[in-house]
Amino acid sequence: MVGLSAPPLPPLLLFAFTLFLIFKHPLLRIPFTSRYFHLDYGWAPLLGALLLLLTPYADSGTVVRGVVGGEGLHPYAIIILILSLSYLCVSLDYRGFFEYLSLRFVRLSGGSGKKLFFLFFLLTSFLTLFTDNDIVILTMTLLIFYMARRSGADPLPFLFCQFFTVNTLGMALYMGNPTNIIAADSMGLSFVEFARWMFLPSLVGAFAGFGLLYALFRRRIPRRVEPPEVEPRSVLKAGRGLWVGLAGLVGAIVFMSLPPGVRVIPMWSGVALLALLVLASDLLSYGRKVPPLFRLPWKLAPFLVGLFIQMEALSSGGWTNLLAPRLSSLGGLLPTLFLLTLLSSLLAGAMNNHPMTLFMVRTLQSPEFSRGSHLRLASTLGVIAGSNLGANLFLTGALAGLMWAKLLSDKGYPVSFSQFSKYGFLVTLPVMVLISLLLWLELSLA
Repeated sequence: MVGLSAPPLPPLLLFAFTLFLIFKHPLLRIPFTSRYFHLDYGWAPLLGALLLLLTPYADSGTVVRGVVGGEGLHPYAIIILILSLSYLCVSLDYRGFFEYLSLRFVRLSGGSGKKLFFLFFLLTSFLTLFTDNDIVILTMTLLIFYMARRSGADPLPFLFCQFFTVNTLGMALYMGNPTNIIAADSMGLSFVEFARWMFLPSLVGAFAGFGLLYALFRRRIPRRVEPPEVEPRSVLKAGRGLWVGLAGLVGAIVFMSLPPGVRVIPMWSGVALLALLVLASDLLSYGRKVPPLFRLPWKLAPFLVGLFIQMEALSSGGWTNLLAPRLSSLGGLLPTLFLLTLLSSLLAGAMNNHPMTLFMVRTLQSPEFSRGSHLRLASTLGVIAGSNLGANLFLTGALAGLMWAKLLSDKGYPVSFSQFSKYGFLVTLPVMVLISLLLWLELSLA
């Protein structure tokens, strides 16, 4: 084991440089040409991993362990699972299913601004439970702007409500956020086991957050709004592909909820098979040009691969061993839950929730983390909560936050980092305390 007092500094410095590139996403000039390459979040971690391989602190074994994994954490399986689930959601979105639901909910408001505010919260909650949170954020953001343009309503209360709700309810189910999958797999939590611990605290936290948001924005919510004059069915694309897509998503949820002993194939391969079946249906409908393929988060693959390799180097170099004893001394069940949730949220704001989750998972797997399985489970649940709630404290907490802020700025409603965090801390800290208390009760009664 590497000595705890002197872990090597270069891997940590390269990781910090990678984080800088992720947030800066610079334009780099290609040598000896006039062309430029946009080094965005997808390629920055891979560049960091390649630079790491030029040092004595990483080799081919580091790459293999970073991609293949071990100890219940298999990066390749996580990436395939995320892309497969994303395709199932994007295919339905392309066929107009989520816009159809949104228009139905707007009509249900009957022109009442307060009722519409609550219905948008319910719609966001529903979509978050059954689709990818990034898709919900981007889809609902555009629909809110569409509603505001037609009705003249102030969109900001609706925008903050949908964003905070997505990230709070994103921890309810295994598939709600890629960080959930990373942390749950490290602990060996199945789909059902994950929901057993996280569903109720997440749901209660979302409703509590909605109440706080309503209190903050009640004067900016219009009394009356004009529902859009659009027939909801008109946004649905014709053909049987919609039903195939719905069957694929429902089938994936059912398959993931099966006990591990019942599934004859790994979870990732079963969901990938369902996604391929839906893809085959889309190919029959669209031919070679399958529009949903272009909307998949392909950059997430090099992003995660690069981070997994760097986390492996930090772990083998002793940095996670250095932090593990500190986390082992946090105290009992309730302090562990709240402090791990708070620490993970703050670290997510500093380094983004994906690298934070990878680093914390490796730390909890360290032999220096000398706590029993019950407290290790509590620590993992705290990391899961923090990886989601951190996106509500800082715009840098998740990549979706940066994309959301850019979209708002393009639409003429810029939200500064300080303005976002002001609302974020007022709403999220009480929610964080409530969720920690509920997790404590669940674990204490188990």
